[in-house]
Amino acid sequence: MSAAARGVAVVASALCAALVVSIGPAASVDNPVAPGSTPPAAPAVAVLVPTVIAGSTAVAPTATGIQRAVTPLLKSSSLGQFSAVVVDPATEDVLLDVRAGRPRIPASTIKLLTASAALSVLDPSERLATVVLVKDATITLVGGGDSTLARKEIPGVDAASLEDLADQVEAKVAANAVELWYDDSLFSGPTLAPGWPSSFPIDGVVAPVTSLMVDQGRVRPGASSRVDDPARQTAQVLAGMLKKRGLTVTSIFNRKPPDGSTEVARVESPTIRDLVERMLTDSENDLAESLAHLVGGRLSGKASFATGAKAVEQAVEKLGLATDGLSIVDGSGLSGRDKVPPITLAGLLSSVARQTDPALWPIGSGLPVAGFTGTLSDRFTEGLSADAAGYVRAKTGTLSTVVALAGTVKDVDGRVLVFAVLANDVPSLDAARDTLDLFASRLAKCGCS
Repeated sequence: MSAAARGVAVVASALCAALVVSIGPAASVDNPVAPGSTPPAAPAVAVLVPTVIAGSTAVAPTATGIQRAVTPLLKSSSLGQFSAVVVDPATEDVLLDVRAGRPRIPASTIKLLTASAALSVLDPSERLATVVLVKDATITLVGGGDSTLARKEIPGVDAASLEDLADQVEAKVAANAVELWYDDSLFSGPTLAPGWPSSFPIDGVVAPVTSLMVDQGRVRPGASSRVDDPARQTAQVLAGMLKKRGLTVTSIFNRKPPDGSTEVARVESPTIRDLVERMLTDSENDLAESLAHLVGGRLSGKASFATGAKAVEQAVEKLGLATDGLSIVDGSGLSGRDKVPPITLAGLLSSVARQTDPALWPIGSGLPVAGFTGTLSDRFTEGLSADAAGYVRAKTGTLSTVVALAGTVKDVDGRVLVFAVLANDVPSLDAARDTLDLFASRLAKCGCS
């Protein structure tokens, strides 16, 4: 059957489909497109694999069939040191296990675990507030952990704006001159995670992690590089906006609000479930770190890299996933010190596919669609893997010597499979990425019964 014919069949039989809107992906190791550049055109409709698969009547593949289809690829030297697993979530049978329990550096596939923790610990309908408080001639800007706060409203992008906050302050603060304080105390500890090079912010990979930032701490809108102090930058940007509205800011200090301050302005982020989807689709590092910190803060009362990492590990264990060898130090997967067994990722994705925990459904809808959305928009578009476009939904992962892919695929018989491959010490990122795309496409094209 041709790719076009298969696409029609999947659209007809899929249990759900989603209208996907491009939101201008942030620059990251997985997704190096800087805001301000032209994103690829979004498809009208992206095919989603069925998410309810328990009791599937589609022909089930066998372990022998799966291994016959993908083993030649796994012998490729392009994968360096790797671990791989394929699971049939309808039966929970493991169809392929190549050192699946051995921990590997996961790169951004760790965002799947961050997402599971955020959806399990936080309220999925919760929104993150950025507020301004006032007492006498002192106003205080308080960060609530919203890393998606923007300077201005962006058409087609659901995000709170600093401009909206400035408009509210102008309408409610009568003084002509004020001191501006800013409070970023919600997050504590180091702003760079263990294992992160100090060059990450200037290189545009991620901003120093703070609870108050605008435009992901970029030195200017559309730039890639980040500032050293995103919280202070946010206060400075707000001061400039207030000046244009006739309110003079005489000084800026990093302080908590004076006792007795009252709220005069508030803007709120999209919901946690929407933030999780955005984080996964575009592999947004700043958003992943904010969510991990918030989870850590909710469970321990202190939001930091250390508490966030521990909280994610606790959430993974509570979900009943494999934890042997699991070691987490950040929420984004940028650290080479993170270690995750592929079987852990496969277990989570199987749970999502089976809908055993309804709270986790944004993970499935947030996964990039091969050839269409997010960090898979430019993959599965040509060559031998092109037939799998639209049939693979997976989280990508890339570091300097790491390539990973973990997700779901619908095969020619209509069976949904879960897979995860983590490849470390790869000699070539491009070659390893091509091999993983072929791996997923072999699963899509193989009945393997």
